[in-house]
Parts: sequence; C-alpha cells; structure tokens
Amino acid sequence: MINRLPVFSDKQKICIICEGNEEYAYLDKLKSMNVWNDQYEIFLDNAGGNGNIPARYQDRYQNGTYELVLIFCDTEKKPHEQYVDIKRKVNEFHGVDYASPGGRIRNN
Repeated sequence: MINRLPVFSDKQKICIICEGNEEYAYLDKLKSMNVWNDQYEIFLDNAGGNGNIPARYQDRYQNGTYELVLIFCDTEKKPHEQYVDIKRKVNEFHGVDYASPGGRIRNN
C-alpha cells in the first residue's frame, strides 16, 4: 500500500518582501549560493515598489504560512518619507511603536 500522507517540512519558513527588481535579484543570487542555513526555507516576494510593501507585509503576516516576515528596501534615497511611511504602517498594523525599528537612513 502506498503511503499517502502529506510531506511536512520541518524547515522554518521566512518570507522576505523585496521593494523591487534590484533587491529581489540580489537576494535571489544569495539564495542560489546557499548562504542561509538549511533549517530555513526562504521565500522571496517582489513587491514591485515601496508603495506595495505594507499591504504585502500584512497579507504575508496574516496568512500564517511564515514564521518570520522581513522587508528589504532602500533607505538611502531622499526623500525618506516613503521609508518612514512603511515603518509607520507596519507599526500601526501591529499596534505598537517598535515592530519596525530596524534600518537606518544614510546621509549622503
């Protein structure tokens, strides 16, 4: 008799939301080089622009598929309002002031 039980992965699933093609290509190359430990299964999501990031984050977080959802986006471009707006929306979604403390703004 053939075993028809589904196969479950014991890997930790991590979703990385990329701002656009540049960030996606960079992380895709790292993924192809196997730089992450085998205990992690990395899923890349190209948001196609920073305006789409908050909605993608909320969707990926709420669907419960991933143990961790990260955002990878530019912070050095002026004006910095778009980056600050992404952080604000993520914090508002979680109802706290510290959900997205990361990142730094470079002064060029």
